[in-house]
Amino acid sequence: MIHEPCTTEAEVPLKALMVKSHYILPSDDSEITRLNLQNQLLTREVCDGKLIFAPAEVEHGDQVLESGTGTGIWLLSLADTIPPTISFIGIDIHTRLFPQEFPSNVSFLQRSITNLPAEWTERFKIVNQRLLIGGLTRKEWKKAIQEIHRVLVPGGWFQCIEPNIPLKTNIGPHTERMFAAVRDLLAKNGLVHDIVEVLGRKLSKTGFTNVQTHTVSLSAHRHEEEFNHRTLMEWFFLALKPGMLAQKLLQSEEEFGELMQSMLKEWDESPQVAWSWSVVYAQKRENNVGMAKFCIYM
Repeated sequence: MIHEPCTTEAEVPLKALMVKSHYILPSDDSEITRLNLQNQLLTREVCDGKLIFAPAEVEHGDQVLESGTGTGIWLLSLADTIPPTISFIGIDIHTRLFPQEFPSNVSFLQRSITNLPAEWTERFKIVNQRLLIGGLTRKEWKKAIQEIHRVLVPGGWFQCIEPNIPLKTNIGPHTERMFAAVRDLLAKNGLVHDIVEVLGRKLSKTGFTNVQTHTVSLSAHRHEEEFNHRTLMEWFFLALKPGMLAQKLLQSEEEFGELMQSMLKEWDESPQVAWSWSVVYAQKRENNVGMAKFCIYM
């Protein structure tokens, strides 16, 4: 069934959509491919193949929200595995990456996680979010977590995946320089490089309970698979190149290319090159109500 991305609840006021974007990655056709492959890899390698990693309980009639949905790949994958009596909403401040084809129990809205509708209070059983390290400032993270807590039903779960950006890599000078440029790019846009550490504190302060962090370290060595963690990391740095050049963190395409090649050579020569990712999940305090549980896998 073909649907056009829409605002099904009510027309969104223009003011509500006038949110300054700090997002530092592109939103073109190549990014659609990268995001979809990235989602599959992170689900498989970081979340043990589970689309819902938190010990979430869902039943018929529940609703699921995804913030920063992008291409909607996580939402659509989940919708394909559980009963159609569960409904799904994906939100993003940009519609460029929204899918054009999706089931009738799925909708995509242009919204910011920092400003959700008042009528969504205590509406969703699960809120999912992936990789908004490149999109939310420290102040926006605080507001986003407050909004997520508000729209969750009692006993509902929030889960998100974020990378751990190291302060020191111990790989080599070129790797150190590239990661320093990443941290500087995040800082210049008001973004938070150590968001995994920050999230645990913010979730607890907001009133969440059962706050957990599951961290997995993935090798960045070359691999036979066409798309692997090494590929993901290379694409990630290439996607950040325009921002690095715009902020004069690197002076030219040539300088970036030379740094990239030197960094990858260091990786090939390092026996234990790896980067870690974390799933952070937490529960809104619940009322004791028994519910049926579905285990969701890819």
